[in-house]
Amino acid sequence: MGYFVERADGHPGFLKAIDLSGIIQARNVMRALQEVTEQFNFEVSLLEHCSDMRLSRVVHAIDHGEHRIPGALIPVPYIVFDRADGDVRDHLEATTVDDGWLLRCIHHVVVGLHQLHTARFAHNDVKPANVLVFEALGSKIGDLGTAVDASGTSPHGGKAFAGSWDCAPPEVPCLAEQADAWQHGRRCDLYMLGGLITFLFTHQHFNTFLKRELPEELLPLFWGGDFTGPFEEALPYLLAAFDRAAREVEVALRPRLHPSVAGEVTRSIRELCHPDPARRGHPRNLSGLNPLGLERYISLYDRLVMKAGLARKRGSRP
Repeated sequence: MGYFVERADGHPGFLKAIDLSGIIQARNVMRALQEVTEQFNFEVSLLEHCSDMRLSRVVHAIDHGEHRIPGALIPVPYIVFDRADGDVRDHLEATTVDDGWLLRCIHHVVVGLHQLHTARFAHNDVKPANVLVFEALGSKIGDLGTAVDASGTSPHGGKAFAGSWDCAPPEVPCLAEQADAWQHGRRCDLYMLGGLITFLFTHQHFNTFLKRELPEELLPLFWGGDFTGPFEEALPYLLAAFDRAAREVEVALRPRLHPSVAGEVTRSIRELCHPDPARRGHPRNLSGLNPLGLERYISLYDRLVMKAGLARKRGSRP
């Protein structure tokens, strides 16, 4: 549950309340309460850590606590965040944006993910609803409620995937076993970043293109298909479908972007959304010490933002 609020000092915020009303109906009430408590405490701790590290592209919490309601047995935990003007979906629906704005939004998100990864956290749910737009500050990543950490203290570390499965990489619905939740989370973040980039320019996630290229018998069960085999068995078919899907994305980008920019954006989507987790990321990083590093994508989209700005001054597309 969420509400717009205003602090006593006039600072506007968005209050996220933790609904505990259904816990009393749980089969194991104490375990359910423990799970909610662990998730809340982890998110609060993560937000405090992000604030201490001054992560500029991550939405900060400005308050948290518990509100006691008369007659209720359990208080309502809450977190208050800086209030955004909306998420990126709202902005795209309400505003006409140019390519420069979209490229800048991507740059901000990549910086935010890099900041989180540097702090040893993976977001685990990068999607349009979690990219928040601030008129004066640009875009930031919000909702860290499903994050995992390198130290293994996250309550989500043992789950197959805590984020939205519609935006997840194909190894998730194929239930591929993961030896390291932290590295798995980073790989998922890269894939979902590519899906977000696809959405910003086509209004469709990359998975929408990918699923269209897979016959139902090869579509994972958790994506609405019939396939229940191991990920390794599905991978050759996923690779073929991925290549066709990436070409469709490139076709969709052509009317929107100059060919030189469309080519670089498409190439980044191909690298980020590669269905083989071991080949996901920038090719120059894959054999290095940090194969999932995002610095090259920060540089890429920073350059594309400047290129779009110069083109706008000349009165043409980049």
